[in-house]
Amino acid sequence: MSFLARIRPRRRLHRYVAAAACSALLGTAPLATAHSADHRHRLAGSRPAYATAAADAGPVPGDQHVSARLYLNSRDPQGLTDLLRDISDPHSPHYRHYLTPQAYQRRFGPTAAQLARITAWLHASGLTVTQRTTHYVKITGTADAVRRAFGASLHRYRTGRGTSQAPAGDLSVPASLATTLLGVSGLSTPGAARPLSTPAPTPALGVAADGAVCSGHFGQKPATGFPPAYGKTPAYAPCPYTPAQLRHAYGAATARGATGRGSTIAIVDAYGSPDMPADADRYAKIIGDHAFRPHQYRQHVTPADWHVSDACAPPGTWAGEQALDIDLAHGLAPDADILYVGADSCLDNDLMDAESYVIDGRRADSISNSWAEIIHSEPGHLTSALIDAWDLLFEQAAAEGIGVYFAAGDCGDSSPDAAQTGVNCDPKTTQAQADFPSGSPWVTSVGGTTLALDRHGDYAWETSMGDELSILTDNGTAWGPVPGVFTFGGGGGVSDFPQPWYQHGQVPGSTGHRTTPDVSLEGDGALPVLIGLTDAKTFHLIGFGGTSAATPAFAAIQADAQQACGHRLGFANPLLYALPRTHLFHDITDQPAKAGTPPLTVVRDEGPDTDASTGEQRYLLYTLGHDFGLHARPGYDDATGLGSPTPGYLRWFRHTKGTLK
Repeated sequence: MSFLARIRPRRRLHRYVAAAACSALLGTAPLATAHSADHRHRLAGSRPAYATAAADAGPVPGDQHVSARLYLNSRDPQGLTDLLRDISDPHSPHYRHYLTPQAYQRRFGPTAAQLARITAWLHASGLTVTQRTTHYVKITGTADAVRRAFGASLHRYRTGRGTSQAPAGDLSVPASLATTLLGVSGLSTPGAARPLSTPAPTPALGVAADGAVCSGHFGQKPATGFPPAYGKTPAYAPCPYTPAQLRHAYGAATARGATGRGSTIAIVDAYGSPDMPADADRYAKIIGDHAFRPHQYRQHVTPADWHVSDACAPPGTWAGEQALDIDLAHGLAPDADILYVGADSCLDNDLMDAESYVIDGRRADSISNSWAEIIHSEPGHLTSALIDAWDLLFEQAAAEGIGVYFAAGDCGDSSPDAAQTGVNCDPKTTQAQADFPSGSPWVTSVGGTTLALDRHGDYAWETSMGDELSILTDNGTAWGPVPGVFTFGGGGGVSDFPQPWYQHGQVPGSTGHRTTPDVSLEGDGALPVLIGLTDAKTFHLIGFGGTSAATPAFAAIQADAQQACGHRLGFANPLLYALPRTHLFHDITDQPAKAGTPPLTVVRDEGPDTDASTGEQRYLLYTLGHDFGLHARPGYDDATGLGSPTPGYLRWFRHTKGTLK
């Protein structure tokens, strides 16, 4: 679920400079002055943490060709900050007065004069500009030219996993460009994203053809013949949930006009399956939903430009993530349009291009992202430049009225201890942390829960998404260990970002930093959701778990809410934190049962495909509601945020048109 990354505490030195300095960029100071050592601006944090003197393996040859991106700053950072607060605050008279993409660029994008000045400096340094966008300038040239332009040599560094390239010191640029450039990306070794989902081989319909067993609702089928857990007989895990069940549980099925009609949900992942949308249509028909209407599904995928390498999970792995995201988004907002955008790889630059494709053309009302990275890892690849560039892109989305939703993670607090046993953790993490980009203050972070339905299919309860695994021991006469080892959880915790204004007074025990998640929905790997997927030319129904499932589901509920109120919702967080929680969110805790009752458990039958010769077991016991380092308590918490939407959530949008009194 993570990227490779680690940086020093986040700095934003380029974004908040006086407007007077900004206007100087339009002048025509001679290049000789710009290159003077007395007129340089240091890009703090441009040297990754792994680039230490002790790990230095020597300089990169001066004639070696390299490429990089120079990310561009907003032309008026303070003006953008003021605008975003004004249009995002539900109490503001300018609430939801969004900009068009063209208006955003006229007001905050780089000018032709700024781009010309950057280009002239780069050419004078011996670098070639190969691409210019409103977000970055792409360059290529030799390592010597990079040294002349940025005042730092490129070296190789031993990282324990081979060697990585990086500047030997912080980069610098002419002082006249200080407010134009956020930073440089590509001179150090990039990290790679992982999808935030985990396949869970489980039967789909009570008793499958292979004899695997699951319950029709929580606790329906006792797992007789197995050892007791916590003094009682456990039950088989519920069969994987369908979107129709989730629509009913969270109130979309009973809310009049809650189908997402009129909204477009964009889904950004890496690569793209050749079997979409045929798989989604086949899946919908099997479970009783309707297939896509003509032109309801669109995609932007360019396989000829894909960068497939060992740095990324293969396209086939990402195809499972794509299927999960599309099935959940379409299932919970069946009349919404779906735009799938497949990045050319799982690297930051390519994912950022995919995101900006949606934002620059305002091609969707919301963007669902089921992938994440971590900031603090060994080696660390995520630099301040990339973090600032991502954040500015999310600010542009907010200015245009696009809601951006990110999965919070599947590894609890993402600490090294959690990563020892967590199946969807980044083993290179160096500290407890909130995942990125979900930790950005300009995105909505979606956590995961464990959802239980009663025998009528109605909402029974939820707990935090955290599973501890036990296996059969002593020749099948006991479960061990109990409660088990952490296997799968939600994500959340304290980020590197300062606490945003909308969380002031809303997060108990605040550290002064942004805390995630904001909201949560079902996504447990032990009680997964059902999707349809073609693998090796064969179509399968399979359970998938993760905040990857919760994120497109909540984006779909937001599409339903947008239809209900008749307004583009845009950036959701300020309104979410201002809503009355009592009737609009389920207040989720670690143990929803009465005090003194045994912990919640399920037995999951994984079917006969498991291989005893490799130590894998067909029957697994999960103790639920035990996330690692995160705890669901009354009120806001770092495991489930504000909670999950009740049926009253969509009713509120319909009755109030999404406006606070």
